[in-house]
Amino acid sequence: MQSIKLNEAIMYCFGTPLFKARIRDHAPMNAELAKFLQKERSLDPEKHMSAVGGWQGSKELFQQDHPALNRLKGHVTKAVIAVTSTYFGQPLDPAKCTVTGEMWGNIIPNGGYTKLHNHSKSHWSGVYYIDVSKMDENRSPENGCIEFVDPRSFPTAFHHPKFSMLPGMTVKPEDGLMVLFPGWLNHYVHPYYGPAERISIAFNMMIRVDE
Repeated sequence: MQSIKLNEAIMYCFGTPLFKARIRDHAPMNAELAKFLQKERSLDPEKHMSAVGGWQGSKELFQQDHPALNRLKGHVTKAVIAVTSTYFGQPLDPAKCTVTGEMWGNIIPNGGYTKLHNHSKSHWSGVYYIDVSKMDENRSPENGCIEFVDPRSFPTAFHHPKFSMLPGMTVKPEDGLMVLFPGWLNHYVHPYYGPAERISIAFNMMIRVDE
């Protein structure tokens, strides 16, 4: 009997793209971004949106002119064009692409977390980690991690005693890491425990490609 070659017989349907990139020489930019966000929080300390026990700032950072923000916006724009091109399987001319959206800061203290949510009104959403290196190593491996939830519902009806067909995807934050994902994908942040605040910037992006 002829055996089946699994690498030829199995195809994956409806895969969800998740893009990760590490920005080189990020330390000076991150230091400036941290100071910028801490100053913004001092002016309006009560914002929180989906954060529990933390602060989330104005969503207008993508429109602001600031050297460190401008550098980050450049990286985000390039990433959005690149991942869109890869996902749809055709090259895109950056000169014909317009990327717009919103961006905001997150400062999470010890014990803070974010609730399950999504950003369904954007093509791509993401997060850039500014200062997350002081996590308590004695806590669980998921300390301060972002968790993506499988968007499929029907696998919950199938039970197997040794494995799950509805896994989550956990991404551990690190300074200088950018994560990009479809805006409709549900996600949350596990409780963060550490001696210093966890600082990041989140964003929602739309892309238009002109003929």
